[in-house]
Amino acid sequence: MKRFFTNQRLIYWIFVVVLMIPNIGMFYTESTGLLTRVIAVLLPVGCYMAAFTLRRRPGVMFWWLFLLVFIGAFQTFLLFLYGESPIAVDMYLNVVTTNVTEASELLANLLGGLLFVIGVYGGSIALAIVSQRASTTLDESFRHRWRRMGLCLAAAGLLLLGVNYAVDKRFRLLNDVFPVNGVYNMVLAVERFSDGITRADDWRTFDAQAHRTRQDSVPEVYVLIVGETARAADFAIYGYDRPTTPRLSALGDSIVAFSDALTMSNTTHKSVPLLLSAVASEGSMDSLYTQRGLINAFAGAGFATAYYSNQRRNHSFIDRFGSEADEVHFLKDSLLLANVYDEELLPLVDDRLARYDGGKLLIVLHTYGSHFKYHDRYPEQMAYFNPENPVSAEMVMRDQLVNGYDNTIRYADHIAGEIIARLDSLDVPAAVIYTSDHGEDIYDDKRGRLLHASPVPTYWQVHVPLVVWTSGEYRTSYPEKWSALVANASRPVATNMVLYHTVLDMAGIATRLTRPELSLAGAGYNPPERLYVTDHNEFVPLNQAGFKRLDLDEFSRRGISF
Repeated sequence: MKRFFTNQRLIYWIFVVVLMIPNIGMFYTESTGLLTRVIAVLLPVGCYMAAFTLRRRPGVMFWWLFLLVFIGAFQTFLLFLYGESPIAVDMYLNVVTTNVTEASELLANLLGGLLFVIGVYGGSIALAIVSQRASTTLDESFRHRWRRMGLCLAAAGLLLLGVNYAVDKRFRLLNDVFPVNGVYNMVLAVERFSDGITRADDWRTFDAQAHRTRQDSVPEVYVLIVGETARAADFAIYGYDRPTTPRLSALGDSIVAFSDALTMSNTTHKSVPLLLSAVASEGSMDSLYTQRGLINAFAGAGFATAYYSNQRRNHSFIDRFGSEADEVHFLKDSLLLANVYDEELLPLVDDRLARYDGGKLLIVLHTYGSHFKYHDRYPEQMAYFNPENPVSAEMVMRDQLVNGYDNTIRYADHIAGEIIARLDSLDVPAAVIYTSDHGEDIYDDKRGRLLHASPVPTYWQVHVPLVVWTSGEYRTSYPEKWSALVANASRPVATNMVLYHTVLDMAGIATRLTRPELSLAGAGYNPPERLYVTDHNEFVPLNQAGFKRLDLDEFSRRGISF
């Protein structure tokens, strides 16, 4: 046994195979051309074969290449999770912006992929230590022979690389060949994270020039609820065959549910800042560094403002836009691991409304909504669909996962219903606007996808709810706004692009950034081209976002413009 595990030749080949696991998997999963996929095998395997001959003990080179080992382990786990695509910039950022609770909930329920990665890559680390300490070494003839073979394979890969650039205009080494794309995206993630620190104060001199367009002193209250991971497909108000929205459904003609609403990102840290600002309509993510958002515009127009969140601070743009409010409260600031239900936001709302003096008020709520792990998002007594506590997040548990997820939607409906009831009792012009940052995959088709934030989006991740309720007093005071909302209910909506303009227009506020044609509350609403924000922060048309035929069929079946 000792001779077996100290056999440097065997260790050499184990290291080469381990580093090639992602490349072999992606040969079958990626939708790039055959030549691109061949290059993505030949070039790396040749380089690895040559690299591990540079030292007499391959374990030494293992440590020199440890960054690639880490990236390979990360990529392998993501292939288990998403089934395709290289590690995204956003995924690297998720690692540094997520919290312990979210990470533990995810990893504990994906044990199959996690155990494989730990076994393979953890075992490789152990072998590297053995190789480094062993008295045996690679003989010179072995090193010379396989170094030459590796260089020949790498040369063949480079030759084909040149050919591919000539025949495939879409091919980019930095995007299409692992681990080059993995390293490149890591560099971009570091740059983006660094920009978030070094440019943290660029927005302080921004002036939206907010002002009221109504010459009145009528009291008004608006509540914007930003949901988490809620997909429109599971809302009864959109035709889902389970009673997930009893309270919203009971409101009848006092709500407008926009049926054709798509988000521009399947990640929270992109989508929410775009919802809370005019950046999406500006067309550049760089504007996040220089602009203030929706809450600041309300404050500039004389509104009292409050921001209450059931998410953790993570030093993101979300935190900054939320902190523009007069009152800011993060429920989890003093709690490390505790699970906090969204209904804990209600006492904060009650306290603020108890101090309401009849003026103008905006409250923004950021809920934890339907974020995995689903059955932890609501109290036990709210478990309407059962069973809802699966032992794992494997595909065989789909029915229980869906039950838990649908319970989160029913719970979100409960929270929205409670907020609406409170505002309705004020007897003033008031409105509640609810939408979600993105949706979720729950093993919905043969791809076997789960969760969100995948490098390539799906229908299930981008079709989101957008619901507006107004009080009778609002409809009486501003009938033209209500009529426009109703008239635009079935028109195409890019939530991140229109929310800023719609909510400000409903409240009679204009800024130097507002665009009347992007307000759903305006008779002149003109649906913009719907875009998607890529992993590299590029705004691209939906048909370039990577949707597959399965997604297009879902869009078509539901009558969604694409």
